[in-house]
Amino acid sequence: MDRVTPRTTTVIRLLGMQSGWSYERMQGIGFGWASEPALRKLLGHDRERYRLALARAAGFFNANPYLAAAALGAELRAEHDGLPASQVERLRSALCGPLGALGDRLFWTGTVPALSALGVVLVTLGAGLWAVLGVVVAHNVFRLYLASWLLQLGWANGTTVGQAIQSSPLPRLGSLAVWGATVLTAGAIPIVGTWLLADTGNWDLVMVFGFLTAAVVLRWFFGRKMTATTLTLIGGILVIIWQTVAR
Repeated sequence: MDRVTPRTTTVIRLLGMQSGWSYERMQGIGFGWASEPALRKLLGHDRERYRLALARAAGFFNANPYLAAAALGAELRAEHDGLPASQVERLRSALCGPLGALGDRLFWTGTVPALSALGVVLVTLGAGLWAVLGVVVAHNVFRLYLASWLLQLGWANGTTVGQAIQSSPLPRLGSLAVWGATVLTAGAIPIVGTWLLADTGNWDLVMVFGFLTAAVVLRWFFGRKMTATTLTLIGGILVIIWQTVAR
């Protein structure tokens, strides 16, 4: 694929892929919108092929949006090579599950919590808004680079993109990201806790410990009925009562 256009345009459009989300097609409309510039360049000379390919690209699709570029590149290659419509649609369906699982592991349980924990620690150490800005920039630079690389990987491998991803560093990177998130989050808890409780008295520490103990007991007693939202609401009410009485 062209390294400037429509590759850059496609990657930029992928950033807004979920803005076209719907119950019927999930991310499909956004997926089709992102693929349109490349399809126009590849198949614009044949209006009928272009129209049918764009309609397929806007069909049902549901995967992690950060890894969707791999599926888009593979589909563009399949349409360029003139594969049957049924094979193109099977390719899309087959990639949804693996890209969803791998992307969720890499980002939602790995990169995002790891960067968030790092940013919070840096803020407590005095980095201020620069830490927040650094986390946002690092996240988006990684996301854009990964999307560009996956788009090219999908284009280069076509229908065998699944095997190409499995043999790439991506699965290993996902495991490292989860490990990093675990370590950074575990390390952030005592650092941030010490910072937040630095000016509190002994009675405040007793109350905080009591709240945490109560949350554990309620969760154990009620099980799944005691959701995180319910616990948060109860904790918020208790804190308001506590601060009102303390004043």
